[in-house]
Amino acid sequence: MSTPSSVPALIPLSLLEAIRNLDAPVEDGLEELAEEMVVRRLGLSPTVAAQIQRYRQAAERDGSVELDEAVSVLRLVGRRPDAELGFADAGRRAARYAIRSSGRSARTLARVSPSTVGRRIALRSATRVAHAVFGGELRPRAPGSEVRMHDPLSIIALPDGAGCVFYGAAYGELLRSLTAFEGAMLHEHCRSRGDEACVWGAAAAEVYE
Repeated sequence: MSTPSSVPALIPLSLLEAIRNLDAPVEDGLEELAEEMVVRRLGLSPTVAAQIQRYRQAAERDGSVELDEAVSVLRLVGRRPDAELGFADAGRRAARYAIRSSGRSARTLARVSPSTVGRRIALRSATRVAHAVFGGELRPRAPGSEVRMHDPLSIIALPDGAGCVFYGAAYGELLRSLTAFEGAMLHEHCRSRGDEACVWGAAAAEVYE
């Protein structure tokens, strides 16, 4: 499978919004210290603010950015000591953006349909979004589902696999929002470990009584 030359703008948008959120000062009464810290925090810089605005405008038009540009943003997040938190937050944000841009018809139909039919419709909708936005192959797998990617952006940007947290969070949020899935996406196979593809498997949350 060939690597696409462009990436949906909502992906770098979500990544930069995530680091802005991580760098936002905590309201603890230390206003003067907070002002000093803001100057040094990349997520709150004018450059990042301008890029967020540009990506948001592109995302609202369902636009895309060049692959190299998206790779640079992923690497920017990957250099941070809190990269894992940033990737997880960004993945959830990206999934929510993707769902909103996909329209409401499938979600509404899934909610009003009988449970079995509704689940099928919801899974089809999630499968479509996973492929169109993230490039993942979402497929059923007893007892849940799995997502497979042969050349994820996360590995192109960070060959050690650190960025794969982004996709695990994105697919988990996608399934939660569209199929009422409760649990986590476990990164069972990774290109960084020499596997043929990155694979995430849905693991349902344990229910305690």
